Amino acid sequence: MPFDNLFQEGNIGILRLRNRIIMPLYPTKYSQDSRVNDRMLAFYKERAGGGAAMIVLDCPCLDYPAAYKGKNELRIDEPSYVKGIQKLLNVIHKEGAVAFMHLNYPKERICDEKADGARQKKGKWVQPLVNYMTADDAREIIVKMASGAGMARETGYDGIEIQAGYGDLISQLLSPLSNKRGDDFGGPIENRARFLVELIQKVKQEAGKDFPVMVKLVCDEYMAGGLSLNDSREIAKMTASAGADAIIANAGNKETKIKTIPIHSSKPGPIVHLANGIKEVVDIPVVAIGKINTPELADQIISEGKADFVAMARALVADPYLPLKALQGRREEIRGCIYCLEDCFENGAAGLGRGCSVNPFAGQEYLLELTPAKKRKKLAVIGGGPAGMQAAILASQRGHQVILFEKEDSPGGQFLLADRAPFKGEVKELLRYLNHMLGLTNVKVILNKEAGLEDIIAESPDAVVLAAGSHPKDIPGKDLHGQTSLSMPPVYEVRKVYKHRPDPGKRIIIIGGGDIGCETADMLASDDREITIIEILESVLQRMKSIPGEELLDRLKEKNVKIMTGTRVTAIESGAVRIEDKEGNRSSLKADSVILSIGSLPEDSLLNPLKQKIPEVYPVGEAAQPGNIGTALRSAAKVALTL
Repeated sequence: MPFDNLFQEGNIGILRLRNRIIMPLYPTKYSQDSRVNDRMLAFYKERAGGGAAMIVLDCPCLDYPAAYKGKNELRIDEPSYVKGIQKLLNVIHKEGAVAFMHLNYPKERICDEKADGARQKKGKWVQPLVNYMTADDAREIIVKMASGAGMARETGYDGIEIQAGYGDLISQLLSPLSNKRGDDFGGPIENRARFLVELIQKVKQEAGKDFPVMVKLVCDEYMAGGLSLNDSREIAKMTASAGADAIIANAGNKETKIKTIPIHSSKPGPIVHLANGIKEVVDIPVVAIGKINTPELADQIISEGKADFVAMARALVADPYLPLKALQGRREEIRGCIYCLEDCFENGAAGLGRGCSVNPFAGQEYLLELTPAKKRKKLAVIGGGPAGMQAAILASQRGHQVILFEKEDSPGGQFLLADRAPFKGEVKELLRYLNHMLGLTNVKVILNKEAGLEDIIAESPDAVVLAAGSHPKDIPGKDLHGQTSLSMPPVYEVRKVYKHRPDPGKRIIIIGGGDIGCETADMLASDDREITIIEILESVLQRMKSIPGEELLDRLKEKNVKIMTGTRVTAIESGAVRIEDKEGNRSSLKADSVILSIGSLPEDSLLNPLKQKIPEVYPVGEAAQPGNIGTALRSAAKVALTL
């Protein structure tokens, strides 16, 4: 059997798990009224059915209304709310997985503006609990959290996970950086761990000694003066002695979130060594977490004894069937996460919420279903980028006869260039997956053919999916190919820079401070170059999520890339670029070359001519609306599943 170590059964407390794969907390924020809905049911059904042994579900509000965070947070304080949660648990159990309830309490409470430490947040005054709650307050919270664990058992959860990481309340109490208390909950490490220890003991009293308790422990804050692995090894021993049944070895705090949520610049398994360090000092199971992105890595961690279980969150958002595919020897069919955070982090995708850039079904499982077509059609797909490939794959899987035209010598479109920016090598995983899945279908792929209207009509298709991509926006007075008079600096459209790698010279002006413009500056920057980004808006990277955005900006600063916001280009002239700031001040910047990264327009020149000849024509991806890869794949999937 492939991945023998990963698919051994294992125990956490009294629970026998079918394998060593845990889906840790992934807050979907899908609830709109604090109740479980069809979207949540379908999302978790896929992850349980895909083979994960355990799923950790978000913490319902344990102190309503005092600690209520809003309509996206589930409630458990009334029977009508509990029924929905029980329905969700039944769905997970029916698929063979167990479900734990994440146990947490907000790190702030609403207060009067005169309260000690009060600060304004979203129109309210809040008080941070770590240093301003009294010892009595702390023990009241312990009672409320333990009571929540008791409710979890009554409701049907199989265990609980205590949040002692990610800069939340308990990890703040554990940390010498944030805990400045002078009472029994502050000072030496034994006192800073007191809240966690007493909580575990109280949970065992309320929910039963046999009710499994897993602790998600911050094992290194990666900050000077913060918790280190040596500190956390001592806390782990206290945690185990108090009755914990397992520990997830996490890392980071609110200031070092990249350790908690690694991105494409992080190596795989960047904090696995922390699990190994904890495992050396406790005799309860330890769970490794953090960009464990393949079954190979997961199996290796178990086989080398670095951890007893592995936690995979975004990998299972990208492909809920990763465990089952690995178990069945279908490794190449796994859709790998590319760790972009574009659609799965913060508020997710516009109009959708949390989803996945590479998995168009994620968060849409209740709406999108792969079923046989009611009427089989002949379908022509124009363009072999990711959207065209996705549409062709799904349409073929449904039984349609599909022909795919691609003007280049291999499928992939502009995404073939996406891995050339620093730390973007993992994006190749999406094309690997799409190419493999395309090869499993009966799609007829015609390469090196830019299909015109007559070519398409000659195929007599019943429907056409137009996935021709986009073309760059134009501005007056520049030549996209860099072929200008000798007195003018060459102007390159950013795609040409990635494709042809021209020598842009020493002084480079990049017009446009979006994702691609800033990543291009990162790619080109060197000690002997002067790079300036000109952005008309008040800030750059407006679409990129905070963690990758902050890291990219740090790199640009280190490389001395100059960023000018609230500034527009008024002219490109002999050896220079003229600019104007928002106050109307005008100046000139010397330039050896100009790179244009100001967005794209749909390549839809065939749309209206096709509509006059073909009954059904559907633009998808950037041919419909330029956006990110997630937008493109979702538009393609929606069309392919409704044809």
